[in-house]
Amino acid sequence: MSRSFAVIGYPLGHSLSPILHNYVFDRLALDASYKSLETPLGALDEVARRLRDGRLAGINITLPYKSTFLRYLDQLAPDALPVGAVNCVALEQDNLIGHNTDVTGILYALRQGSFQAEGLRVMILGAGGAARAAIVALIQQGAEQICIAGRREEAITQLLDDFRKITSKTRLVGQLINPELDTRSFHLIINATPVGMHPNVEKSLLHVSQIHRGQTVFDMVYRPEITQLLQTALAKSCQIITGLDMFIGQGLASLDYWFPGIIYDQGDQLNPAIDVSSVRSLLLEALNYRAPISHVVQKTGDMA
Repeated sequence: MSRSFAVIGYPLGHSLSPILHNYVFDRLALDASYKSLETPLGALDEVARRLRDGRLAGINITLPYKSTFLRYLDQLAPDALPVGAVNCVALEQDNLIGHNTDVTGILYALRQGSFQAEGLRVMILGAGGAARAAIVALIQQGAEQICIAGRREEAITQLLDDFRKITSKTRLVGQLINPELDTRSFHLIINATPVGMHPNVEKSLLHVSQIHRGQTVFDMVYRPEITQLLQTALAKSCQIITGLDMFIGQGLASLDYWFPGIIYDQGDQLNPAIDVSSVRSLLLEALNYRAPISHVVQKTGDMA
């Protein structure tokens, strides 16, 4: 019997998830389909029912429901506990299990950019859920110091308090983002905010004098792939890492929960039938298409 998967959120015209997942289903000849399911807040109960009765075999979750959906879950997986948010749900032995594959996506993107944070200093722009996922990933890599640069002091303080409880090896500090923010001592800068996302593509949290030759700059925004921040980094001869690689990594990690042992083998090697360069080309084609990506979007009430 065919298995149905979906990404939920509101609105969803921007989602590239169906392109990635349906490509993998086709390449691996899996009897499965994936749709965008635009979900108003009042329809979350219905999504949970569909997961429990098998009409949905799994979901991805995007804004604004990564924390809201927690109340429908039976269990949080270890990868979601420190983040406090989920973006992937699987039904395992009649239990809804919430995962956070953003951490895996970040680690995947860092590998694609040949960056290893062990013993290095990292600045994260933002203090929300994406920043929390980045902190988890960087602690796993053994970063020497992580500086959280945010716009609200209370959010920075809360985040630092939470993570200082779970690590003593990585030094955690905070600063407010301002035009005088000194980034010179950091090997890696990560934008974990939506600043620079379409349609506000001219926006950047850092100006040109705050990016320095020899740094690596990672922007989690993937629409556009080369944001204003990354354009500035390239002009300064910096190494860049794009949000598109994070997106691919987190998507493959979701598939690995739904189809264990098929997407990755036991040695963490990607199934050779999946051509990541082809995935990237398909996603970039969609990103460069000017019209909203709405042809794959259904309303919750329209899905049988």
